[in-house]
Amino acid sequence: MRVPLLFILLLPALWLSAGSACAAEFVLTPLLCVQQKNHNCAVTLKVRWQQASPSCLYLSDQPDTPLLCGPAVFSQELPLQLHKNSQFVLRAVNSPTVLAQRQVKVLTIDLNAGDQLLKRSRWGM
Repeated sequence: MRVPLLFILLLPALWLSAGSACAAEFVLTPLLCVQQKNHNCAVTLKVRWQQASPSCLYLSDQPDTPLLCGPAVFSQELPLQLHKNSQFVLRAVNSPTVLAQRQVKVLTIDLNAGDQLLKRSRWGM
């Protein structure tokens, strides 16, 4: 009877310790940037992570140059100019091991295309 009771009493502690081991997270927003044709996309990314150790954020195109480095729990805004879809990689400081990654997609719109379509629909019978 003592063993099951002891197990029931220790179960919450075991669950909490397992939960803290899985608490690693990486949040990057927004994941979509809209740009006008022939312009770069100006975006301010909100970066947040909670990892087991200090980490750095990289663009996959520039794996040797960190954009940001911070402690294990970190939150900051990062203004960037993007011109294409970009993969962001989170790695532990001084480690090639990828902890997490996110992609920010760039959508290009042509504001003049709507005017041309509107003219065609009105007058091009």
